[in-house]
Amino acid sequence: MKKSSPGKQAPRITLIRKIVFATMSLMLFVGVCEFSFQAIGFDFGKLGQDLNATPIFYHVPTEPFGTAYYKRPGNQTWTGKVITAQMQRIGYDPKWFPDEHQQTLKYDADGFRNPDGLTHWKITMIGDSFTELGNLKQDQLVTSQLSKLLNVQVKNLGVSHTGLLNQTEYLRAFGISEQTEEVIWVFFEGNDIQDYMLEMNRVSAIQTGDTQHIDLLRAYKPQTSLVKAVYQTIFSKSRKEIYGPAVNATLSDGQTQFKIDYAPPGSDQIFLELQRYEAGIEKLHELCKQNELKLTCLYMPCKRRAFSGHHYTVNADAPDYLQREWVPSDLPDSIRQVCREKGIRFIDVTPVLQNLNQTDLLSHNLIFDTHLTAAGAEAVAQTLAGVLQTEEIK
Repeated sequence: MKKSSPGKQAPRITLIRKIVFATMSLMLFVGVCEFSFQAIGFDFGKLGQDLNATPIFYHVPTEPFGTAYYKRPGNQTWTGKVITAQMQRIGYDPKWFPDEHQQTLKYDADGFRNPDGLTHWKITMIGDSFTELGNLKQDQLVTSQLSKLLNVQVKNLGVSHTGLLNQTEYLRAFGISEQTEEVIWVFFEGNDIQDYMLEMNRVSAIQTGDTQHIDLLRAYKPQTSLVKAVYQTIFSKSRKEIYGPAVNATLSDGQTQFKIDYAPPGSDQIFLELQRYEAGIEKLHELCKQNELKLTCLYMPCKRRAFSGHHYTVNADAPDYLQREWVPSDLPDSIRQVCREKGIRFIDVTPVLQNLNQTDLLSHNLIFDTHLTAAGAEAVAQTLAGVLQTEEIK
């Protein structure tokens, strides 16, 4: 047997070979993990966890109904601190709402915020999140308070992430009883026109067959790719980056921080969109006339308009469109004119909410959330009751 010479070293593994070996080992490991996660169906998207953690208020309606529309699944219950839970889900520090109370929110068999056993009602209210108000307790809702003030039953058909087309179909399918006389349509200036345009496109796509009208939850496909999950973690924006900071402005007192968001344009900037939106108003109005229902448009201002009487400084990290000075636009006048021409009663609650903000009470949540406080909802309900009482709604 031949022996190696004394002092002669074994061949060394070169650096390149080490790199190649390490790379191949890593690729093999990733490949095994990728196969394993896909084989067991592990969902990196975590839809189930997300749905449980997210208050129903922030859910997109997923259950199809009618020919091209969506609603929430019925008989749902969620318990927790609504705004705090949503902020933590996004990645904010829970410090912002230290006094928020835990509550249990219930949704009826059709997916709306109404008390059990509601079979007949005088008034139906339709709209988006400013009608649903899933951040408030049942007795704090505009509909609940209006019902108490007028001593009549009021049905709430508000659903977040909806526009006028969906809301009109809610009224048709769920909002008309033998005793119904009034319909209150809540127009939120922040995004209602935009949502209407999106709904028009979706309905058109469903009608032409380009998009299927299916249950969005059941059609959900788990994201089982480890590689894709790693890529998204590294390169995709986080939820917090998408939503932006929890506050982006400071009132003139130098201490009160709050968040502004929407900057409603003037009618001259969205002239064509307003024309198309008017067709949606006409469709709602025709449905009401066919069923002998009185239609009222309640104009709901965004937080920025409600606080327009206050001086504030926008933070440097706010988006460019918020950095630019905003003068309250003429959008309320445009919607009022359309309603006047069609014989639709028009109520603008902007002055009432602005007056509220001159007191110690506030109309909207200051931090992160864009929606009404309990005090804001009460002011809206009292305004509505005052107008409706003059016409003897009983």
